[in-house]
Amino acid sequence: MGCVTTPNATDEARIKARYPKASPADYLLGGLATVAILVAIVLVTITGLRNSNPPVVAQIRGFEVPSASEITAEIVVQRKNPADAAECRLYAQAESYEKVAEHIVEIPPGTEKLTVVDVTLKTIKEATAIRIEGCRVAG
Repeated sequence: MGCVTTPNATDEARIKARYPKASPADYLLGGLATVAILVAIVLVTITGLRNSNPPVVAQIRGFEVPSASEITAEIVVQRKNPADAAECRLYAQAESYEKVAEHIVEIPPGTEKLTVVDVTLKTIKEATAIRIEGCRVAG
């Protein structure tokens, strides 16, 4: 087994030189960094909570392609306040992923939070998919 020695004055001086005591500036910088991290966490949390439930959101329940120049879809729109008019921008895609039709659907004020809307888009080429680009409160 090895022998355990206690540090002498030379060892202590070397250790103090390698690991100096923290200065007041070190504590100040550490405190500022901690505050900055806490502020960033609070901002991210607030932004996430605000954006997690937008005022208007929609989804496509189903769609059909009755012809090479037309696509129909049923969308479900959810509004926080049904008394607000809303609008959603839809577009149809071809097999090559190019946009072949665009349409803004206007949803009038109502009484129900969920509104079902049937939409028909005239396309310039046969569509294979329909997407919702975004929804917003109209006005």
